[in-house]
Parts: sequence; structure tokens; C-alpha cells
Amino acid sequence: MSRSAPSSTDILVLRDILDLAQSARHAPSTTVVSEILRRLEQLLDSDGVAFHAMDARDFSYQHMQGVEAGEEYVLARADLTSDDLQDGTEVLQDHWWVSPCSLIERTGGPVATSLRSWYGERRWSEHPVHREYLDCADELIFGIPHGGARSLRILAPRESGSAFGERELTICRLLLPHLRDVLTAVVAPADAPAQALTDRQREILHLVQNGMSNDQVGAALGISSTTVRTHLEHVFERLGVASRTAAVAAAFGSAPGSPVAPPRVGAG
Repeated sequence: MSRSAPSSTDILVLRDILDLAQSARHAPSTTVVSEILRRLEQLLDSDGVAFHAMDARDFSYQHMQGVEAGEEYVLARADLTSDDLQDGTEVLQDHWWVSPCSLIERTGGPVATSLRSWYGERRWSEHPVHREYLDCADELIFGIPHGGARSLRILAPRESGSAFGERELTICRLLLPHLRDVLTAVVAPADAPAQALTDRQREILHLVQNGMSNDQVGAALGISSTTVRTHLEHVFERLGVASRTAAVAAAFGSAPGSPVAPPRVGAG
């Protein structure tokens, strides 16, 4: 049975996650995200945790990584072209737009929910997605929109036992704003590579990458800090990101991980 309130151990794990999510202390990378997922698995009492960057228009994946039973996997866009990754997902796609899985796309905002928040135990046990694709007691789904029908989402299944409760949902809601930048930073949108930026925008981002403030960038380029800020705002919009750190990572890449074979994709 789920605990109703965070324990002292929970607080320590939460502090670790918040520390890892601070770009000033830890440069965003797939390695950092994996460490966050490991701690989330412990905190949420789940059977693995996955981070997916997906596009609901064609159910394609730009990035996928996770931890499960101590094993870690990281798959970038180039590794996600195999049809094998879509095996068995037809029933999920059939029910996607009327299920909690699509709430991020439908609301256009941050979402933290679970399958059993929407389906009672009996209804979920009889649901086609449960019977034909996702044989678990419950799954947490929380994430943010990433432009168009793209989303960045974390999935945490519980294979058996009780459904996730308000404790776990509250943890997800509290953490989500703090995870936005680190999740965004490790995913370069498919339609917004660095080549889509102007020469001036790339020049400014390279200086930002070197740790310069807007004032310092302006002084180096002979333009005002206000102009630098305007350029960066255009960069954020073009790359689909919300911070300087995420823009640098999206434009120039981040530290790669070591891919291993992925498990089943999951419901969300």
C-alpha cells in the first residue's frame, strides 16, 4: 500500500533530484537524466522509470531512455527508426486520444496523472490496452508539451500491487517544473537543428555556451544586452526550449549515454 506522506528518506531523495536538475551545478546530459530516473524509481516505488520524447502525430520517438531493475538504456533519434519499437502499439494508438496518455497534447500544458486516476481497478483490468499491451497495475504519466504534438514525458509503471496514490501524484506535480530544463536540454527537436539558426544566433549561443552573461555577450559583439536577449528569445522559440542551457544543448548536443536494448515502450 502506498504511503500517504513523504518520509525523511523521501525528502533526501527529493533533494538529490532537485540538485541534479540544477543546470548551474550539473550540466544537463543523458547521464544526469539517468541518475534522476534512478532516484525517481526509488521515490515512486515503481518498477522502472522511462523518459520519452515523442510526437503523437505519427507516434514516433526522438529520444528514449530509462532504468529498469538496475539496467540503464539510452536511445537517441538515430536509434529509434526500427519498426520493432512499435510492435504491439496498435491498440495503444487506437485508444490514445480518449485516454489519459494524450492529456499533455490535448491540454497543451504540464500534466501529472496516472492510469488508475481515470480507470477503476475493474475497468482497467478489462481495458484493451491492459489486456493486449500494458499488463501492469498502474502507471504514472507526467510531462510537458514540446511544440506541436511533441511531448517530453516520464512514465513509471507499477507491475503489481496497489495503484499509485496522492503521495506519488503530488511528488510528480512538485518535481515537474524543476525537471523541465534538464529534460528539454537532452532532446534536440527533429525540425529545429542548429543549422536552422542564423549565423548571429549561433554566434551568440557559442558565447552563452562559454558561460557569458547577456551583458558580456553584448560587449563582445558590440550590441546591446537587450538585443542579445531578443536574439535568445527567437532562439528559444525556434528550438522549442525555455532556457539558455536547454538552447545550447539542443543546438550543439549533449553528452551521449551508452545504449542497451530498450524494454516495452509503455502506455504513455
